[in-house]
Amino acid sequence: MLNVLSLLRGGSRLNIEHTYKVLDAALSEVRGGEPTDDSPAEVSEDVTEALEAADTVLAFKGEKAWDGMFREMHEYLAKIHMELRHYDIAEEQAQLVQEYDRHEGEYLIKQVAAHKAGERLEDFDPSSVDEADD
Repeated sequence: MLNVLSLLRGGSRLNIEHTYKVLDAALSEVRGGEPTDDSPAEVSEDVTEALEAADTVLAFKGEKAWDGMFREMHEYLAKIHMELRHYDIAEEQAQLVQEYDRHEGEYLIKQVAAHKAGERLEDFDPSSVDEADD
């Protein structure tokens, strides 16, 4: 029997739980790094694996109705690329988040812009959204 969190794709297994674990670890890794200058940071094998895992999940867009998961993959990609100072990619990913959740996407776009300017904004807090704004 196939685990609910695992799927087969092209002969290889997609493990959703593992994908979230490697993305969490990669985000922690890049957030913990000390920038030496304004140039893009080096990417470790673990971060590369996480980026590839997110891309594997996103390959299901159009095939599966996993909007929440796709939004989260774009969010992880935006935050990881932001920390790596790959701002163009981070901004693209933030705009894709906005397609799923306007408030979160707008905040993430502001977060990327602030990071680019050398500032830090806390992660998005969904409880800060007034339902009347929708």
